[in-house]
Amino acid sequence: MNFTEISDLIRKRRSIRNFSGEPLQREELLEIIDIAVHAPSNNNRQGWKFFVLSTRERIEEVAVQVEQDLQQVNGKSAVIDEMMKDYSRNFTIFRNAPVILVCCFVKPAGFNFRIFETDDENRHFTGELISLSMAMQNILLLATSRDIGSLIMTAPLISARAIKKILAIPSKYTIAAFICLGRHDSITEPGSRKSGEEVVAFID
Repeated sequence: MNFTEISDLIRKRRSIRNFSGEPLQREELLEIIDIAVHAPSNNNRQGWKFFVLSTRERIEEVAVQVEQDLQQVNGKSAVIDEMMKDYSRNFTIFRNAPVILVCCFVKPAGFNFRIFETDDENRHFTGELISLSMAMQNILLLATSRDIGSLIMTAPLISARAIKKILAIPSKYTIAAFICLGRHDSITEPGSRKSGEEVVAFID
């Protein structure tokens, strides 16, 4: 694959929010993930884990939990309530996806993590999250190459602790994002993007 082909694939990717009811095969998912985890990995620890939801019962159980937790947020302030009017549906838009990947990483307990933890500027940092993020991008692109729609979400993490309990995800894992996957009937128009010149600063 040359530069142009890779560029076209990256530009082709869209955030798909409306999926058809056609199921995805387990073999398709395993093939995509098997390739995706060739992403760079911090010290080759490969601390990622993908929990796959593909039954309506499980997906609905998670969606209901997110809705319940949203109700706890509502009413705390007028500003939050106003924001939720327009945005709340985005928390559970994963509901109609045939497959959800609950993308997790293991927080390292080692030397590097303790160093970064002492500095407020880097307190959020962990190489495992960066590694997982690169694997997730691979999943999005590989899905696109197979005409499988994808949507990456972090809004459901308002219920991260409860979701881990519902899905019996071991405590060592932290949920980073959901990836929704499924066939789709239509493609959304691309959103505007800043140019390279707008986001690059050359330091002499």
